[in-house]
Amino acid sequence: MQLALKERARTLGLTLTALPAAVVDFGPLRTDPELSAGLRWIAAADTIRNTCPEIEERTWASLNFARKLLNRAFDLGYGFGEAKAYVDDETEQARVRAEAMAYMRQVGAVEGDAASFCAVGRTEIDRKSQIGVLLRVR
Repeated sequence: MQLALKERARTLGLTLTALPAAVVDFGPLRTDPELSAGLRWIAAADTIRNTCPEIEERTWASLNFARKLLNRAFDLGYGFGEAKAYVDDETEQARVRAEAMAYMRQVGAVEGDAASFCAVGRTEIDRKSQIGVLLRVR
């Protein structure tokens, strides 16, 4: 998730203004339903595309979705540096990845079994879920 969002930020031409993590209160970012779900869906899509060789990212859709989440952070009163600090925070990354994996296990993904991630990915794509619109079959 971290690398993918960093790449998206660079692609969007955003200036990185990092703030010390201790200065930023991540509570409102962490508890905002739109941001929380959005980061979880990005993490799930990244895991699927990195595990299943048959599925890849829909780059423009991913960029647009990342931009939407960044705008949500802005709406909550955070600047780019604060949003970046949140996304880069290792504790937050681990929490979001764990939530994404819990969801994927719930829908049939089995760690170490690429075929199960492919099946989950194809189902998400067919359902046109938020995870599915970030992905496509190669």
